[in-house]
Amino acid sequence: GGPTNHNILPRHARGPRPQVAGGRQVFLGPDNIAARCVYSGRELWEREFERIGGPFDTTAHQAGAVWVGSPFVTLPGSVYLRYDGVVYRLDHETGETLNKFELPGRSAVEIYGADKLAGLLGRGRGGEKALDWGHISVQGDYLITTTEPHMFEDEQMGNLNSHSGTSSRRLAVLDRHDGEVLWEREAENGYRHNAIVSSDETLFVVDGVSEEVVERLARRGKTPDEESMLLALDIESGEEVWSRNSDVFGRYLMYIEERDMLVEGGAYDIDGRRRSGVLTGEPTQASARRGEDGELLWGGADLRLPGVVGTEKLISVYGRARRVVSLQSGEQYEREEKHSGASSRWSYSRSGKGCDAVNASGHFLLFRGGDASYHDLKYDSGQGHFRGFRTGCTSSMIPADGVVNALDYTRTCNCAYAHQTSLALVHMPEDPAVMFWTRGSGAFRDPEGHGLNFGAPGRRVDVAGTELIWYDEEGTDRRFPTAVDAGGDGIAWVVSSVREFDSSSDSITIDDLLEAEYTVRLHFSELDKDVEAGERVFDVIVGEETVAEDFDIAAEAGGALRAVVKWVTAEVEDGELKVRLESSDDSEHNPMISGIELKAKSD
Repeated sequence: GGPTNHNILPRHARGPRPQVAGGRQVFLGPDNIAARCVYSGRELWEREFERIGGPFDTTAHQAGAVWVGSPFVTLPGSVYLRYDGVVYRLDHETGETLNKFELPGRSAVEIYGADKLAGLLGRGRGGEKALDWGHISVQGDYLITTTEPHMFEDEQMGNLNSHSGTSSRRLAVLDRHDGEVLWEREAENGYRHNAIVSSDETLFVVDGVSEEVVERLARRGKTPDEESMLLALDIESGEEVWSRNSDVFGRYLMYIEERDMLVEGGAYDIDGRRRSGVLTGEPTQASARRGEDGELLWGGADLRLPGVVGTEKLISVYGRARRVVSLQSGEQYEREEKHSGASSRWSYSRSGKGCDAVNASGHFLLFRGGDASYHDLKYDSGQGHFRGFRTGCTSSMIPADGVVNALDYTRTCNCAYAHQTSLALVHMPEDPAVMFWTRGSGAFRDPEGHGLNFGAPGRRVDVAGTELIWYDEEGTDRRFPTAVDAGGDGIAWVVSSVREFDSSSDSITIDDLLEAEYTVRLHFSELDKDVEAGERVFDVIVGEETVAEDFDIAAEAGGALRAVVKWVTAEVEDGELKVRLESSDDSEHNPMISGIELKAKSD
């Protein structure tokens, strides 16, 4: 019964992603900008701006906003929207217009005419309104924008074959409260809309058009007078702090404040499997400079931007490429095994159909992998799924303000997903009924501590307890976690699955451990509700020591579907620990175990 998706952009065209600030989620539609409550999903306001989403109102796969930029930016208190040569400052709570800021320079209509712009901006509609386009962002009290956009050909803006709207002739910085123009600067070639970023004190910009644009201009007898430049400008005055005109190749910039690092590269936001060959003009490498003075820190990294910044790594969000480099060196980031020192290429799982790029928080990557999916960054345990719904080809899951919001980007989609609705997800780690299992590529097993979960459908992290990763091992039976009483020491999702031994000769060998003393927790439950006390009896041997004789799960737990946890210590030699379960002579059933949890004792 909530809001429909009729005022949300189509899924494929990769319009600007929704933005969240101050409890409001603000998003663009074909002819509107609107806001919904992050916590209830209620639509709070909607403002009509004819054709504002025109470049993205198509079902075509295209580069979209990652090439031409977004016309709005959201802050707590204010939303700034570029439209028809004006910046509207909208009230964050009501959508009402607080201010209208006139922009310096000629309007796009003056330069190109309304009819040409109408075609370039989507749906080919005429009319009195003919939008311009350009960069817009906010840093502190400064509103950063561009004017006099470049329109090079007749292809619709945002299209893979179009470079219209990707750059502008003028750069301007305004007071974001009253719209006063503080300074402006004319480009030698053109300011790339997605190659403008800022720190508290410095504005970084690329002044340079694409090679394809240079070639097209050359065919018309025009060539740029200057080569591409990377500029660092004082954000308050516009004065040049430093510049570089050699090895400048980027169409996209990122600034990493914690490292004072400026990353330059190509702009990709499209299905990497099927369409990588289309984006022939975009650089496939990245380089990094120090923001303070422009000194090159590393270059030639195999990475396509945009990217997600981790503590030590930079992760490409492009399609399925999954390229990850070290922030320190720009080289391929390696996942290291603590005990042996072995390493492997760090990557993340992305199984299932999906053509969107990635959104992220400090805890996980969010993307479409058939259903809506995630990769666990905090524990590096692999890929998990939010079953029953999917995100759009425009990345629409936004982790912010304590929840994950997912606007319904299924408009124009015929896929048969169970839930075609907008929703929000809340973190509930203590609820055993919430089934978050991960699979695929993930971290090596930590020799200092991890768990083995027999019969589980995947990996899982004990976020409500030890924070150890539990890995799935072969099992024979499983129940839903709420069917089992975990008791005080048990973990419901561990004891809801088991491995039943075929014979007393079976054993479990855990290797790649430290030469250390371990605390070992053995998790048991009787999942056959018809088995009574005395019918399944066995000895438990850890290493060479019998830690439990004539162990009877049903008897110790007080019945079936109840957890029992045995705590023991074991000295590990040669990096290996064996666990055996041997049936007692009069046992009617084979031994079984649900999980083994190991934690090395610290000195």
